[in-house]
Amino acid sequence: MREFLNSPDPTEAAALAGVHRRVARGLGLLATLDVGVRPEVSEEPVILAANHRSMADLFLAAAIFSEWGWPIRPLVAGSYFDRPGIGGLLRRLRCIPVHGSEALDIAAEVMADGWSVAVMPEGRVVPEAEWAPTGVGTARPGVGRLALATGRPVVAIGVSGTERFWPRGRNLPRISPWRRFPLRIRHEVLGVMVGDQPSVALEEIMAGITRCIAATESPSELFD
Repeated sequence: MREFLNSPDPTEAAALAGVHRRVARGLGLLATLDVGVRPEVSEEPVILAANHRSMADLFLAAAIFSEWGWPIRPLVAGSYFDRPGIGGLLRRLRCIPVHGSEALDIAAEVMADGWSVAVMPEGRVVPEAEWAPTGVGTARPGVGRLALATGRPVVAIGVSGTERFWPRGRNLPRISPWRRFPLRIRHEVLGVMVGDQPSVALEEIMAGITRCIAATESPSELFD
């Protein structure tokens, strides 16, 4: 296995940070962001795993990474790259297209070059009826396999508010001239997954995401 670098190419990282800043400024006109402090990890790169309730999650992710000053590349369903407008933005955000299990190999290569990656294990925008009981929907096993194959630390992230700001099925977010929608995230550093069973790693990661979602409802809670 290749040695992991401390950080990606600084020129590429700076270019990505510029895109993150522009997305953050645009989102800040429409929503208020409570992203908390950057997770304290002992080593990088890391895998960030978050729930997925809205198309707004991608824009919130860029704003979070801008706030944290962290060069992170998300994995995004490959079909979105063919859409007008959003496809170009995904490329500028250096997103990794997911067309199957080969995306995990690409993500591992990207991490070997020093980039952290972000994954939404549910793999799609989950309807509220499916996530309402626990906060998360059914997850795919890829993030568990990636965590075990790379041996990189995992940070669980819970997001709330995006489902109201940009409801599933709408082409555009809700825009109100009188208010900005509150968006909130909380995180928990899970560390390196152990064992050889991706399903067990996935269960631990999703449990962490569930706890973080619950923490977004409790101002006194912040995992780090």
